[in-house]
Amino acid sequence: MAGRPSNQEERYHQVMQAMVYCVARYGLDGATLDRIAKQANLSRPLIRHHLGNKEDMLGKLKSYVLDTFTERADSMFGSLPDTQRSQALLDTLFSDENSASSDLVMAFAALTARAAEDSILQQECRDWILGFEDKILAVLAADHADTDLQILRMVATGITAIFFNVSSLSALSLPDSWHQKSQQAAQTLLRAIGE
Repeated sequence: MAGRPSNQEERYHQVMQAMVYCVARYGLDGATLDRIAKQANLSRPLIRHHLGNKEDMLGKLKSYVLDTFTERADSMFGSLPDTQRSQALLDTLFSDENSASSDLVMAFAALTARAAEDSILQQECRDWILGFEDKILAVLAADHADTDLQILRMVATGITAIFFNVSSLSALSLPDSWHQKSQQAAQTLLRAIGE
């Protein structure tokens, strides 16, 4: 007789999505077990079972956010075409379908704010951003092998900064023209290296 399939992974995602939602709206300190339980439509003891104490919650949030960002980034970079990857990368980064959810970005912003007092968290968040920038740099370098690496690094840094700025401000519902100008700014950087 086969056992009932485990819903542990599904429940984990439900709890973590509720936590991300609450952190995005109330900050790290305001994302209480009660609020997360209400958002997840689960009991407080079950939420506590999944998340643990405040320190455990921070670690689980960090892991969930960075792992989700990594999965999305790996998928995006893996789906780029074999040619003109730089332009395809910009098109993908600034497309509505592939934009990071504002809740996830706001949770990342909350983590980076807390990183000022937590050197380990600071290092992990910084490493993730710099790793993302390195992946952009690798795409640029493959398309522009004759361009000075320092110039390519500046362009990769600029594109990374513009992308995260646009993503972090998405909750403000800025006009479409603002999003378009941000994409054009990234495009201008790319044109500067001959795309």
